[in-house]
Amino acid sequence: MSLSEIERSLCFDEIMTSEVLFYLDAFDEDCKKFCKKRNITYLPWRRDERFCYELVDDKFKKKRIAKSQKVNVKEYVFQASVVEKFQKHQVLFVYRNSDIAGVVHFCDYNRNPVSVYGYALLLEFEKKLRRLLVSNGLNNGDMLAFFSKKRDNFSKGNDKSYYGRKTKFFQKAENQAQMKELEPFQMFYLKDLTDLLDYKNIHTVSNAINDDLRNTIMHSKNVVKHEDYATSRLIYNFESFYKFTDLIKLLQLESERVSKQIPLKDHNEEVRRLKQAGLFSKI
Repeated sequence: MSLSEIERSLCFDEIMTSEVLFYLDAFDEDCKKFCKKRNITYLPWRRDERFCYELVDDKFKKKRIAKSQKVNVKEYVFQASVVEKFQKHQVLFVYRNSDIAGVVHFCDYNRNPVSVYGYALLLEFEKKLRRLLVSNGLNNGDMLAFFSKKRDNFSKGNDKSYYGRKTKFFQKAENQAQMKELEPFQMFYLKDLTDLLDYKNIHTVSNAINDDLRNTIMHSKNVVKHEDYATSRLIYNFESFYKFTDLIKLLQLESERVSKQIPLKDHNEEVRRLKQAGLFSKI
């Protein structure tokens, strides 16, 4: 399945700030304080929304809003061109037709809809990994054998303890019974799935998806970090934003690679599920 088949369902109307502060001459000093506190330099102009005021050397200067500062309310938030725009401008103006509908700062990627979208992508990715394992003739027994072998390969240390706990957990009667009630591999973590695929030389997944992206999303951590939270809660680190968007792109590419290895009959079933989840659309 190509990435173009998966709907870019998260748009700016879900993460933008619709309550916009417009520049007014009468409140020049207040506008300066607002911008400095948030480390931003642009405010839109109410009289003509093609223009904005830029704070330069402690003075506001009127300028036309550049194309690189504009996004559409229905534009996909992880579009490559959007990330490039944020590299030039920390705040973008969100338009509905020719009117400003809101503004978006790269820290707005900390909003819940982004985390929910990331979770949905991870959920579908895990399902694909399970289907890939099954399509290669593997089942829960192969995972348990993998745990046992890894446990026996380590004489001591954290790895032996980890796989020892895994083996012991799944040997319990209640967990054995639960596995019989579920589809194959549904009781295992993302890391377990990727480790078994790698061990069987079927497919290798970047560790960053589990170690960085999954742990951030599943533990509700901010994806965009502060420069120094104790000093200012309104100044954010752009590199953390850039890293997060790279991880989302990596996940989408890995998901596409896995899809290409799933047999056609499984692919058709996968399309049906994506449609039900609202993540699939015709282009």
